[in-house]
Amino acid sequence: MTENFRPLTDEDINQLDDLLATSSCGEDTFDVSMLDGFLSAIALLNPPLKEDSEWYPYIFNEEGSACEIDEPETVKRLITQRLQEIRAFQAQRQFYNPIIFPLEDEDGKQVTGPDGLVALEPWAMGFYNALAQYSDRVDVTEAIEAQLCRIHRFLELDEEDPDYQQNLAIRQAVEKEHPVHTLEEGMLEMMQGVIEIAKLNLPNKPISRATPKVGRNDPCPCGSGKKYKNCCGKNA
Repeated sequence: MTENFRPLTDEDINQLDDLLATSSCGEDTFDVSMLDGFLSAIALLNPPLKEDSEWYPYIFNEEGSACEIDEPETVKRLITQRLQEIRAFQAQRQFYNPIIFPLEDEDGKQVTGPDGLVALEPWAMGFYNALAQYSDRVDVTEAIEAQLCRIHRFLELDEEDPDYQQNLAIRQAVEKEHPVHTLEEGMLEMMQGVIEIAKLNLPNKPISRATPKVGRNDPCPCGSGKKYKNCCGKNA
């Protein structure tokens, strides 16, 4: 991985969700699933945001104004830890588990099948919140737009939107071509979209050398006056 990090445990995730719920900004503050989608989009931005102050306040409300919260240092540490984890996986083009809370019925049993896909909406909302906030840092080409559809499909369409019918037609075409029937399939679909966007918006940088490569017939850099192949490069 590109960074040293400790993945969040289930205990960390539950603690973070409970602490976010103490925010004085109330429902304007993300829950941990929305937060995870938000962080996943933040990690995809190019150029990246250099300062925490450029993104961290918007977790608590859309204006980025100050909010009080229990154990703010713990909250900041856990969020930063999760962002490092996401960035490391994206840099390696590896899948990671999004933080999703499955829906439960009145008896406390997990809702399965297509009805359970609603659990993906908070994550997708957080993801698109970041994209809207920092739209200048993602070059939405046709290739990236195709991958965004894999995430957008889990958002509820707004019937009041003037483009509702057009968006509905696109949604139906996507669902017909790539049907998703279970929560696990939906999570995989979203993560495939994220990793493909990482490939497109975060291209791997070529390795650069601190010093120029020495050719075998070049003068040896040790200063002997001999050719490199007859001196320090003899056994290379």
